[in-house]
Amino acid sequence: MSDLSEKCYSAGWLENLEYVLWDASITGERKFGQDIVSQQDIDQLMQLSNDCNCWIYFDDITEETAIDLAVWRQKFETAISLNPDILKS
Repeated sequence: MSDLSEKCYSAGWLENLEYVLWDASITGERKFGQDIVSQQDIDQLMQLSNDCNCWIYFDDITEETAIDLAVWRQKFETAISLNPDILKS
């Protein structure tokens, strides 16, 4: 995830990266900053995520933090319903 942030924005962890990448896993390839999140990127993210049964999100205290996929899906849906602009990059 950090590699994609670096590739697309030259940033170690762009704000809301976890939401944009999860949305890409649902909707497919997308332009992201100065590059794209390709289907190959998505496939690799989802393979790693499924193998570990977790997703990484950024927490202000613990920074990059693994969260169970079921918990992440709910967190994602709640966040998007409260602020759909979170997916704008």
